[in-house]
Order: sequence, then structure tokens, then C-alpha cells
Amino acid sequence: MNIIIGIISVIVMLSLLWQHQELKKFRVTQYETKSPKVRSEIKMVLISDLHSFTYGINNQPLLEAVRRAAPDMILIPGDLIVTKKAETYKTALDFVQALCRLSVPVFFSNGNHESKAELPDSDSLAAFRQYRGELERCGVRILNNESCMLQAGGTMVRISGLELPLTCYQKGRKPYLKEDELMRRLGSASKEHLQILLAHHPAFAEQYAAWGADLTVCGHNHGGLVCIPGLGSVISPQFVPFPKYDAGEFTVDGRKIYISRGLGTHTFHIRVFNRAELVVIAVKPETDGKGASQKV
Repeated sequence: MNIIIGIISVIVMLSLLWQHQELKKFRVTQYETKSPKVRSEIKMVLISDLHSFTYGINNQPLLEAVRRAAPDMILIPGDLIVTKKAETYKTALDFVQALCRLSVPVFFSNGNHESKAELPDSDSLAAFRQYRGELERCGVRILNNESCMLQAGGTMVRISGLELPLTCYQKGRKPYLKEDELMRRLGSASKEHLQILLAHHPAFAEQYAAWGADLTVCGHNHGGLVCIPGLGSVISPQFVPFPKYDAGEFTVDGRKIYISRGLGTHTFHIRVFNRAELVVIAVKPETDGKGASQKV
């Protein structure tokens, strides 16, 4: 019996040590796609679900990875913070301020943690308002149900940020979003320009594609926390088992959806076969086989 207890104790200790090390690491995941709407390569970095995590001193390894990627834009679809931990907002703010010093446009839309912090009865409301003001002052373009235009690589890009209703994040039930919700919140998608959408929750990938987003970036699911090789993610933050849109690159009706595994965790600090990641996406022009870009 003592031998069995000893073996179990060693396994538990090794598992805890492994988890401790895993939560200090991230990887850079790179994707490449093509679009007839771009004239030359556009590169973007996707940062999601930081939850005030730090890697190394002042997130320098993470900042250096962004710098090496040399993006034309940085896209953040929410959850830089943890709602109830207002004392850690400065960690997220310091990181974003450092991103802004890279002289790369930074676009942000709320995740569920930001949306909850903005509720009138939130204990974190005052701290969040100050935090948001600092984000705006350092140059972050906050797009909550708003859109803007950006020129990148000789291509005009329309970037839209969707703030979803908090009812979409209720635990223990399948996420639901009205079919006309994107049109009501954002109006029509651009057909002429490359249309990028920031949308925190990936469960509505089909609706994002149907709305007209050429490329959507999401987070929220944290890659499912625990992954089983060959099967994928085990459970979503809403406790939905084996979520269809967990992490990675998806194509829906010819349109791309990129879902980050996130950079931080909250509540359940677990990652099994599911390392945190910084995502780099390159969009290249389609060609006619003779080296010339196709016209839209």
C-alpha cells in the first residue's frame, strides 16, 4: 500500500510541476491564407485572453515575439483582463502600452471580461473606466460594435469589432445569437475591401462568415484547457463538451476563422497538450498563375 501511495504522490507532484512550467510558456503559431482583395502581403498578430498574465519580466519575451513578427496590425478580440481582479489591470495596460510603442496599429474589442467590468453594478467599474481611458490615450482603437478603415500594404482594409451580449456566455447551455445580431450591431460588411472581424466568442463562426467577414479572429475557449491528442479540446469555458470551434484555422463558406488558444488562464489554471499561443496570420494576394494579382 505504501508503494502505491508513493507512486501516486510522485505522479501528482510531477503533474503539478509540469503544469507550473507549461503555464510559463507560449508558442508562436503561424498561418497563411490568400485573398483576391489584397495587393501585397498583409501580416497581423492575434493576441487574445491574456488575462493579465506575464511571461518573463514585463512580458518582454512576448513583446519580442510580436516585434519579430513585424505585423502591419495587432488584433485583440478581448479578455486582456480578469473582471474581478482590478489590481492586475495595470499588467495588461503596461503590455498594451508597450505594444503601442512598436508603432503598429492596435485594434481591440471587448471580451466577456471587459463587458462584465463595464456593467453599472460592477465593483470594477471605476478601475475599468480608468484602464480603458489609458488604452485610448496610448492609441488603441477600441471597436465595440464599430468599424474603421486602415490602409495596409497598399490595400484598404475594413476592421470591425463585435461586442457580443453577455447572454452569449452563460455557462451550462449552448451559446445562442440571433441571426440578425451582427447586422443590427455592425451594419453591412464590406464587399469591396478586405473585411476583418474581431469577435471574442468563436461559437458563432457560421454567422460571422454569413455576415461577410473575410477573416475573423476569436479567442475565449482557451483551446479547451485540456486537449486529447487526436480528439481535440475536452470542454469550453461554458462547460460545453468537445466544442466544435476550439482553436486553430477554420474555413466556413470560403471565409477564414482563426481562433487563438489564448495567452492566459483564469479560475482553472490548467493547460494539458494545449500550450498558450501568439498567432501570426499572413494574408497574401491570389495570383492568376502568371504572378499577377487577380482583380476583385
